Amino acid sequence: MKKFLFICTGNTCRSPLAQALLKEKRPDFEVKSAGVNALPGMDASEGTVDVLKEKRIELQHSSSQVDEDLMNWADVVLTLTERHKTLLIKQFPHFIEKISTLKEFAYNNDEQIAKNLELLQHHYAELEMKQAKFLADHKEKIEQLNKRSDVSAKNELNELTNELQSLIKNDRIAIENLEKLIPTYDISDPFGGNIDIYRKTADEIEKAIDKMIEKI
Repeated sequence: MKKFLFICTGNTCRSPLAQALLKEKRPDFEVKSAGVNALPGMDASEGTVDVLKEKRIELQHSSSQVDEDLMNWADVVLTLTERHKTLLIKQFPHFIEKISTLKEFAYNNDEQIAKNLELLQHHYAELEMKQAKFLADHKEKIEQLNKRSDVSAKNELNELTNELQSLIKNDRIAIENLEKLIPTYDISDPFGGNIDIYRKTADEIEKAIDKMIEKI
């Protein structure tokens, strides 16, 4: 597992960043990048070059379109978003086993993330069950109130809504907190943004690469 191919959209921002960062950290790896919708021969974006210079990494880059040869060359193909992954699988279904998002590859076996995902699924299930039971228990009353248009009926419906919200409140809070702890598998595109946006994207990519290297 020494040949890595990074894939983004135009192969001028995220995938060149990932390529340069991994190569800097592991010179023994072979690393390339490409795009699902690239114009061949384009330079890396100015922000990409600048943020790498801040890290004392020089980049000589010419964009390329992903093709069968590149997919066949790589041991691992890492996309920067779920959409890129989906597009690659549709275009190259016979390479599905080597395709994943960078973050998916880096974080999937993280024990704490796995525990948080399990808890998240538990609270989703609890919320759905509580909501379904409440609506079933109050089905007739809700139907009767919906047939009326007086103020009293509207007030009773509001009371039922408040009662349901109170019933599932703790699960809602737990879900919101857990979702903040689980990383999205997409890395946002900094194209057109200022240097701070590029720094944020680069840091996000670098953290995932560091985690990935720990696993290899």
